[in-house]
Amino acid sequence: MAVAREFNRRGMVVALHDAQRPTVAAEIVRALGSEGQMLDLSDMPLDQGDSEGGLAAIAERCGRLDALVNLYAPHTAAGPADLQSYVFNLYRRNVAAANIIALHTNNGMIVNQFFLASAFADTDLADCMAVARGAVASFTRILAVQYGRLGVRVNGLLLGLLDAPEITALASERVLAATTPLRRWAESVDVAMSIAFLVLDSNYITGQLLIMDGGLTGGGNGF
Repeated sequence: MAVAREFNRRGMVVALHDAQRPTVAAEIVRALGSEGQMLDLSDMPLDQGDSEGGLAAIAERCGRLDALVNLYAPHTAAGPADLQSYVFNLYRRNVAAANIIALHTNNGMIVNQFFLASAFADTDLADCMAVARGAVASFTRILAVQYGRLGVRVNGLLLGLLDAPEITALASERVLAATTPLRRWAESVDVAMSIAFLVLDSNYITGQLLIMDGGLTGGGNGF
């Protein structure tokens, strides 16, 4: 919700798509609909079959497509197969989105948000999160090079400790006890501000992975 609210605040039309949790997208639209233009497009196909066709339909519904923000939070039953499927679909979605965005603007943007494996230390997800993160990082850089000539930038946002129910439910006791140099975990508004920066204020940044972890990777906690 925080990401949608920040984009609304900055005058953007926000289209939400969450095929796995359509009720969440509907609730956000109801909550924020009075604050700006908000659409719930969760009923439209995106990762099934023709990704480009699905995104083209979404762009037609909205009038254009300038940016795609891919937010990710693993569900409590997530395993290696789920992460592999997500990464594969994310790559296809990125390629499709880059082609569609290039039709509408020469300053488009794709953001791939993912997590640092340290947030899942001591859990069954630790290893496969590290592998999946590597894949996301690699194709984020590759697509930035391939689509830069079309005016499409591609960046990643890697999160550390996020104070969200989906994450704390999966975290180990050691991770739950961890602190950062900023003495707090990230909140949803922190994610929203970082994504808004990448999409709206970073005209010459592409192919980069922005680490937003409150200094966790500085090493103060042994992660």
